[in-house]
Amino acid sequence: MRRTALTALAAALALVLFGWPARSEGASTGELKPYRGIIHVHTTFSTGELSADEIVARAKQAGISIIVFTDHELVRVGWGVPPFRNLVSRIFDHRPSVLKIGVDLYFNAIEKLQRENPGMVILPGIETAPFYYVSGDPIFGKLKIHDWRRHILMVGLGREAVRNLPVLNNGMSTRYFGALLPGTLYFLIPMMLSLPLLPFRGWVRWVGAAIFLVGLVGTIDAHPFRSSPFSIYNGPQGVRPYQELINYTEEKGGFALWAHQGSLLTKQEVGPGVLETKPYTHVLAQTVGYWAFDAIYEDNFRASLPGQVWDKYLVAYLLGQRPRAIWGYGGVDFHSEREMRGRKRIGNIQNVFFLDELSEDAFIRSLVNGRFYVVRGYTPARLQLDYFRIISPDEKTPGSYGDDVRSKGPPRITFQVSTRNGAREKVRAQVIRMGRVSQIFEGTTPMRVDYVDRDPIPHPRFFYRLDVKGKRGEHIVSNPIFVRR
Repeated sequence: MRRTALTALAAALALVLFGWPARSEGASTGELKPYRGIIHVHTTFSTGELSADEIVARAKQAGISIIVFTDHELVRVGWGVPPFRNLVSRIFDHRPSVLKIGVDLYFNAIEKLQRENPGMVILPGIETAPFYYVSGDPIFGKLKIHDWRRHILMVGLGREAVRNLPVLNNGMSTRYFGALLPGTLYFLIPMMLSLPLLPFRGWVRWVGAAIFLVGLVGTIDAHPFRSSPFSIYNGPQGVRPYQELINYTEEKGGFALWAHQGSLLTKQEVGPGVLETKPYTHVLAQTVGYWAFDAIYEDNFRASLPGQVWDKYLVAYLLGQRPRAIWGYGGVDFHSEREMRGRKRIGNIQNVFFLDELSEDAFIRSLVNGRFYVVRGYTPARLQLDYFRIISPDEKTPGSYGDDVRSKGPPRITFQVSTRNGAREKVRAQVIRMGRVSQIFEGTTPMRVDYVDRDPIPHPRFFYRLDVKGKRGEHIVSNPIFVRR
């Protein structure tokens, strides 16, 4: 049985408050084991070309045990003719989507696959575009749709929460009635005040009738039962629409993940015009309450580079300026094997999760605690981290991904990089401490590093993470390990 949203939220809060005991990545009973997973996968329920069954079959062949499907909730944009833009509008619905095809059909299909594949974890997630704004028009020129590709992934939401997502063009809702009612009153009040004029004769009646008609049309156009409190005609709204969706996801017991903020796909032609979205890594620093972002993405990524937005966020967390840490996941954003000139595969970017059992609950615990690393690879000689640990001088409190290690002296950093098929590959590993590259190691796999960081560290709390690169695009990004004096 799928756990309820309340149980999911309680489990996540318990993990945040009490943590997870540090263990090594062994295979013996009671120890955490590595399981490979993929996040950000599309099917024929939205913009993908393969069915969910086909995705699962390919994942099995690639040795992948965890799949987080993230089909789009809606793939539509709208534009209305002024002055009554909502009433006289056209919705351009150019792709399939979960809300269009059916939430129950989507969830039923994924849950059926989970039942048929007990040796896997298969989850129905959602990718959403919470907001966009428009400029220009499709009548006398070109319609520009700004920021539609600012996407958020949501994991762990139930069916009703997905049906009622607070996004543009998602039907009727009472969620924002209070916030939208003042705009309705601008038309409703004049309409009501015009009623006493209607019994009169002559021009007074005609004036009253005109005011009543305009007020009625305006009231319908500006009705307060919309699915989003934001208008696409008022220009950029900062991060408020995105924070609203993140808050909603938390409220409903789900987990929000930012997607492809550094993507170079800034323009796309669509039916009514062009989608235009510039890289938006800054949103990571301006929003809170989400759990992770894609530290490695097929197209382009920036936030996980040393000293960039991720590191700054983690430093702010350690200084007490952020409520919790955020983690880096790998976003494969799979739609078709025809992408990347026919070289796209579902396993190009994987997440290696460390679990005590292969279950949905164990996966969620790993996700919210940062107990995983990301690897990108295109050959059988895919890089892997055999272990990554920080050990206190007394060797009593080792810690790994996402852990908080107490160390009164210089910490010991140890890790090993190898390949899945045993091939010897040259690699370059950067040890990043508090956003700065503190050490660089170069060698051939299997490369084992074991050293004590004796550099002065003027922080009561600090973190380490790894960034490892090989040839042919091989890349590993680890989640951080925190150290407390």
